[in-house]
Amino acid sequence: MNTNTLNYDCSPTEPSDQIYLLPNGLSVYHVNKHETDFLYKEIFAERSYLRHGITLNSNACVFDIGANIGLFSLFIKAECADAHVYAFEPIPQLNRILKLNVSRYSQTVQVYQYGISDSEGDAVFTYYPDYSILSGLHANASEDGNLLASGIRHQLAEGHAKLMDVPEEYINSLVQKKLSNRTEIKCQLKTISGIIREAKIRQIDLLKIDAERSELAILNGIQEDDWPRIRQIVLEAHSIEEVDVIIPLLKQKGFEVKVEQEDQFANSGVFNCFAIRINDFVNR
Repeated sequence: MNTNTLNYDCSPTEPSDQIYLLPNGLSVYHVNKHETDFLYKEIFAERSYLRHGITLNSNACVFDIGANIGLFSLFIKAECADAHVYAFEPIPQLNRILKLNVSRYSQTVQVYQYGISDSEGDAVFTYYPDYSILSGLHANASEDGNLLASGIRHQLAEGHAKLMDVPEEYINSLVQKKLSNRTEIKCQLKTISGIIREAKIRQIDLLKIDAERSELAILNGIQEDDWPRIRQIVLEAHSIEEVDVIIPLLKQKGFEVKVEQEDQFANSGVFNCFAIRINDFVNR
């Protein structure tokens, strides 16, 4: 299904000043143009989540953990109209926009205002309004700044700017501006296994995790008898040390795993992991 054929339904109560037209013709509510452009390129243009053998069947069950404003959920519905998408975004400001966006194009995306971890409870998340995709439970000003700086340098290089002509002070000032405005918010935590029980999930065809340093805790929240329900996983890890733990864990659970680092995240510690089950998948 082409993205441009998604059904559009606009409520008159939606705030028109946040509407943004994407290159494929979809219009969405968003927080910041620069990160919406980044997400669109990553998800729709480069199809970064469907690499290394990751596939979707027509009625796939997909978990979108770290949904932000919902572009990945919309991508899944564009690819597979009958997909069952469960989108999780704990930050209230982002969850509101997520709900607006998915309700415009689909009535079958289930939105939850939960963070996902290894246990249930409450936790304090950091929200960066000026760079929302770095928001999360384990915000780290230094590491977040390094990651953002790496992205800025990549954008400058793509724009054919001579990096040697861009003062490091300029990049640092941009980073400080983007991350200086931050808010701490108490959010509710659930586990994947808890959601499986609550929503009566029989299988998960694709588990997407982009949760800013919570990836390992999220995986640790999957009970042993639920692992065979999961067919594919795509996640973003934030250090080589985390990768070195995640790879053997996923292999132990029956997955073949591939890892890559995109050019824009070179030396940032961010890696993408793609896991496909090679045995014992339970199609219940």
